[in-house]
Order: sequence, then C-alpha cells, then structure tokens
Amino acid sequence: MQREQDFQTAAASHMVKNRDAIRQLAQSGEARRLVSLLQQNGSVESAAQAAAKGRPQELMSMLQNLLATQEGAQLVQNIERQAKQSGLE
Repeated sequence: MQREQDFQTAAASHMVKNRDAIRQLAQSGEARRLVSLLQQNGSVESAAQAAAKGRPQELMSMLQNLLATQEGAQLVQNIERQAKQSGLE
C-alpha cells in the first residue's frame, strides 16, 4: 500500500514539474515568435479545429511551410533543445 502511495506521489510531482516546464516553455520568446509566424501564414485555429476533427492536412501544411523557412526551423530547434533541458522529451 505504501509503495503504491509513493508511486502516486512521485507521479503527481512529475506531472506538476512537467506542467511548469511546459508553461515556461510556452511563454518563451521562441514559442511566442513561432505562434506569431503561424498566425501570419494562416488561420491556426481553423487548422487546429480541422485536425481535431480528423483532418490534419491543413495544419500539417502550415507546419511544413513554417519548417521550410530558416527562421521557423531554427525556432523549432531552439524549442526542442529547451524542452530537453527542462526534462521534457
């Protein structure tokens, strides 16, 4: 019983840590710039809604276009690096 409680406590602590790391990452300058670039290139909300309904093509197209630019690719690499440093993988 104690072992299960310890596991649950550790899992809850890990989730809080991840939530905080994700929040910090989402508020970074790189993440804000990435969102700005996505918004310039189309309607992110409609693309995300279509993807949620099983039609990811529009969202994938937006992301592919973004990653084809030097700035977009660099931003994504920076965010990935920050995520790994925060313990998110």
